[in-house]
Amino acid sequence: MAMGGTGGTGRTDALGEQERQAFAERLARELGAEHTLAGAQVATYAIQGRVPAVVARPVEIAGVAAALRLAAEVGASVVPWGGGAEMDLGYPPRQCDLVLSLERMTRTLTYDPADLTLTTEVGVTHAALAQTLGANRQTLPFDAPLAHRSTLGGALATGFAGLRRAFYGAPRDLTLGMRVVDASGTILKSGGQVVKNVSGYDMGKLYIGSLGTLGVIVEASFKLMPLPEAEATVIGVAHTLHAAQSAAEAIERLAVRPSAVVALHINALPELARLTPGYERRALLVARLPGAAAAVERGVGEVEEAMRAALVDPALTLDGETNDAFWQAASDFLRVAPDPADGADDALLRLSILPMECIAALEAAQTLASEHGLALAWLADLATGVIWVRLRAGPASESEHSLEAPTQTPSGSSGDFARALIAAHTALTRRWRNVTLLRCPSAIKPHVALWGADPAGLDLMREIKGRFDPRHLLNPGRFVGGI
Repeated sequence: MAMGGTGGTGRTDALGEQERQAFAERLARELGAEHTLAGAQVATYAIQGRVPAVVARPVEIAGVAAALRLAAEVGASVVPWGGGAEMDLGYPPRQCDLVLSLERMTRTLTYDPADLTLTTEVGVTHAALAQTLGANRQTLPFDAPLAHRSTLGGALATGFAGLRRAFYGAPRDLTLGMRVVDASGTILKSGGQVVKNVSGYDMGKLYIGSLGTLGVIVEASFKLMPLPEAEATVIGVAHTLHAAQSAAEAIERLAVRPSAVVALHINALPELARLTPGYERRALLVARLPGAAAAVERGVGEVEEAMRAALVDPALTLDGETNDAFWQAASDFLRVAPDPADGADDALLRLSILPMECIAALEAAQTLASEHGLALAWLADLATGVIWVRLRAGPASESEHSLEAPTQTPSGSSGDFARALIAAHTALTRRWRNVTLLRCPSAIKPHVALWGADPAGLDLMREIKGRFDPRHLLNPGRFVGGI
């Protein structure tokens, strides 16, 4: 089933090569050569094989607005760029004339530690922001993968929600307001810098998760959270998936409130493989406990007791830097950006389902991996019902789902992997509509519904796109339904 990103919403007036070159030259003149890249330099900003004619790298909002006004004048398509970590998400853009990079827009505009609020430009990386906030023992708990590369703007544009969503909320819950530049180059403002600042519909929520198809987010204000006095993570080895689920439910009923309860396939984090001697014990249950030091110490004991009662064996307790490194590694498992070391035949799916359906979905994924000869690893947020499933070229069997690469790659394995991946994704989507293919080889994308089954509100989404960006210049064709 061909499910590419065109969907009847594409433009018919795309720029020709001479027009692209003329636009690049004009943009360089008006923004300044120090704020643009052209020629061979643009190759590193290619999006899924689409090479832009020019890259704009403004250092302030006025530069973003000017670039978008010039693009609107000539009908040039625009792809926003943050740190580049999410650029493989979705379909390739139908046209890519201008890459608008925000990576140099990293200023902290206002920061009030006493009020736990921050306003910043969105080109700042999560790692840099964590260092700034850490000086006051505060945090913005987005938990983004590849924290040294991913930017705040990327998290907002994709609507990424990390593994502590049930505890802290998603980006839309932590965002107080923002500035956005629309497709015409007009600067818009939504919300403010205080917690209670919205009367009526909060337009900022519309931009979060829209993948840059409605406007370019340039500034945002957030409510921050204090870092806990202490934190520990308890890791248990489950005999079965159902045991892991039972233990998770028992932990959620304890007086101590975990910030994350996650089950994961041991091969999601290969460095933990030493904990599991056999296939029947290859599911881990992980509980993250923040709070006052005495409460965390007591909570560790309560969690271990709850695990044992559900036939989950407590195996390890982490704290300090080891704890932080574990959770960054868990977040990195969710990354969209491909790792060249993984090879071409590698994919990542995300299922958003009811928490009570997690076990059924994981069992279905394991069955499909076995049927199609795919290697499998997974990580499940049991509190919110979001599961990330990684599939790679096999071999795999019913008794062993290993992520170790085969010693020899059989001829035609890429085609075999494509067919197997499409079949597995299709089967999962039939049962659970919201199955997003976050990462996969580019050759597969025209043949699969990357965003799962079309949402019930797709017609409304298309109408909103038409009103905000009537010429379809922003990230054309990359989002759900070819928006």
